[in-house]
Amino acid sequence: MPPRQAGATACRWPGPPPWRPSTARGPMTQLNEQSAVSRLAALVQGVVWEADPQTQRATFVSPWVETLLGFTPHEWLNAPGLWASRLHPEDRARVLASHAHSLATGEPTSVEYRFLAAGDRTVWVRDLVTPLMEQGQLVALGGVMLDITAERAQQDALAAALTRFEKVFQASPVGIALVSTASGEVQQANAAFRAVVGARLDTVFAPTAHRAQEEQGGLWPVPAQASTLQAALKAGAAVRDVHAQWHRADGEVRDVLLSAEPLDPAAGVALLMVRDVTARLQAEARLRTSERRFRALVQRSSDLLTVISPGGKMRYASPAMQAVLGHDEEEVLGENVLAHMHPDEHEAIRTEFAKAVFGGPGTTSRLTSRFRRRDGEYRWLEWVATNLLDDPDVQGMVMNSRDVTDWVLSEQALKESRRTFEVLFEASPDGVMLVDFAGDMPILHCNEVAARMKGYAPGELIGQSTYVALPNGQALLADAQANEAFRRRVREAGTLRFESEQLRKDGTIFPVEINLALLTLDGREVLLSVERDISERRAAEAALQASQARLLSSEKLAGLGRLTAGLAHEINTPLAATLNELHEATRLVQEYRDSVGHAGVTDDDHREIARELAASVDAAQRNLTRIGDFIRKIRGHTRDTVSQRRTFDAVAGVEDTLTMLAHEARAAKVNLLFERPREGVTLQGEPGRLTQVVTNLVVNAIHACPPGADVTVRFAVREGTRTLEVEDTGSGIPGDVLGRIFEPMFTTKEVGKGTGLGLSIIHDIVTGHFGGDILVDTRLGQGTTFTVTFPEAAEPAGPLAPAEQLGV
Repeated sequence: MPPRQAGATACRWPGPPPWRPSTARGPMTQLNEQSAVSRLAALVQGVVWEADPQTQRATFVSPWVETLLGFTPHEWLNAPGLWASRLHPEDRARVLASHAHSLATGEPTSVEYRFLAAGDRTVWVRDLVTPLMEQGQLVALGGVMLDITAERAQQDALAAALTRFEKVFQASPVGIALVSTASGEVQQANAAFRAVVGARLDTVFAPTAHRAQEEQGGLWPVPAQASTLQAALKAGAAVRDVHAQWHRADGEVRDVLLSAEPLDPAAGVALLMVRDVTARLQAEARLRTSERRFRALVQRSSDLLTVISPGGKMRYASPAMQAVLGHDEEEVLGENVLAHMHPDEHEAIRTEFAKAVFGGPGTTSRLTSRFRRRDGEYRWLEWVATNLLDDPDVQGMVMNSRDVTDWVLSEQALKESRRTFEVLFEASPDGVMLVDFAGDMPILHCNEVAARMKGYAPGELIGQSTYVALPNGQALLADAQANEAFRRRVREAGTLRFESEQLRKDGTIFPVEINLALLTLDGREVLLSVERDISERRAAEAALQASQARLLSSEKLAGLGRLTAGLAHEINTPLAATLNELHEATRLVQEYRDSVGHAGVTDDDHREIARELAASVDAAQRNLTRIGDFIRKIRGHTRDTVSQRRTFDAVAGVEDTLTMLAHEARAAKVNLLFERPREGVTLQGEPGRLTQVVTNLVVNAIHACPPGADVTVRFAVREGTRTLEVEDTGSGIPGDVLGRIFEPMFTTKEVGKGTGLGLSIIHDIVTGHFGGDILVDTRLGQGTTFTVTFPEAAEPAGPLAPAEQLGV
């Protein structure tokens, strides 16, 4: 705000100014007068100055110039232009113009401006300039510079205060009104006052004109409150925060605080202030409720809440102190919190705590530290210190601590696990790689084994696409659809295990077993690939398969050996009959020859001989066909069918097998029955494997039966599943044996009568080759039933035909 310039009236001295020595007096008189003037000027708390009227150069200045402006009199008198150069730039033009006007007119002036004192300190001065004119000529020039810095500050403050007061009155949330102490008439009111009432109010005592207020008994629901206020105003007494209730224009009752202050008792005017405290009272009620709840929460919280002084002493501890650290909350008051913390962490705790102490109100610090329980055990607590030193209700550092020992120990275990993983990653005998799941799936990291397995150094492999190790990697990499299908499969499964072939750097191909797991690391999808070179295992499996094939063949031959005793009978019987028929045919041929040309032999005799000869030949042919069929079945039973997996007629296969076993049943005097289904049953596999299963089960059943017992073979459907059943009415299987019947090399037969491989091999055939299962149900003294189940691919059979006894 530009300084205000006070006006001044013209002043003409009747003679020389009092500070100028008169030339009409003697030297001593002049010296005494000059000394007196100097003393007088020194008594003025301002800078008394004189300047040459022609050159306007300072010729005198009082010692106060050093006190007020920081310049010595010598500096002021001997530095030309000092005064003008130190004028504030914003005031210079105005001040110089004022001085020029005073010199030109001879009128004394008073001008206020800012002066740059020594040290660039700004001082407000009021400069009283007095020119002396004689006969129209300026003969003397002087004045007084007064320090008005404090005065200007007060003026500015007063102006600002008035402005603020006006704004406060108009914008104050407190209702303010000027009212008559006698009648309560409202002379002036701000918007907040009208807002409390809800309408314009003419008087605070008389009944209101608003219907809602009239219906509620006027402005005052309690008239006695109005009487008390009116009496106080009439008596000129001040009222401070009197609680009352007012009816608003809309009929709502509001709680208010009334204050009144007499302003002009003679005029009967008072200042009435009203504050609507309804919301505050409601908030205070809610706050009290909230405080009760908060105290209940603090008292029952499992977190430890403490109030700490800036120096670290405990001023308050919640009851959780007992549960967390084992101390009574009262006994720790006054103790330094560091006494309960691990000594190794004191420095870090002080540093972190100081950040909140010196950071200002509301600043927080957080740390996880070890606290010592009363029993000496250390627990990890995560604490947050909040600066509430300026809060009058707290006046301390609030420290909220939570026991995170389990979490810290878990984190430590996790870190240890990560270190262990890193060691295992590098030391694993398998190849381990981390692969980025996005893009062309580059290898992010791999161990030495993975790189060496593929013929690379680790540095060569990292960064390359994982497809580099696939024989058809480039084609797969170019097939976006196949890549997305693979990603979907991995995401759906999470983990995959499969065998594949990989390409070494030198171009050789080798088999690998791959285990994939999809992981998320730092928000990034990566594949963990654990790979194992299975070249040696594949070779061992091939050798094992060859060994198993030999074992199967051996068991098949062993089964065939069990049938050898019946082969001679099955072939010799039709062969003997054939020889008899051929002998008869030879006799008939000779008879025919002898009858040729004989007079007693007729054509009918020749025809009879021919018929008998044809019958013998036909019978011989039938017997030979029977032998051929039997030999064919034997060949089907012994043929190596490893490479002949196909869809075949299971009923015909079982029937042929049972035909070969009929002699063994007859020898044991056991009835061998086959319940042939009316419709066919087809299976997928090697027919010879089914022959082995049936042979082993039937022979075991015959051996378990006494003479006269039955062994029945049938196809059936049990609960929607196709089955092949071999049932006998023999002795059953003891309980101590039942659990081991499918173990290799286990047998209950005498030495030389069983290998112990039969049931073990057929179990492997049923589960591995046909994908089914084999179950056993046995009852001692009643018999045993073996049930072979086949997968859904087996075609269902129709109704069973009546049981047929084979070869008996």
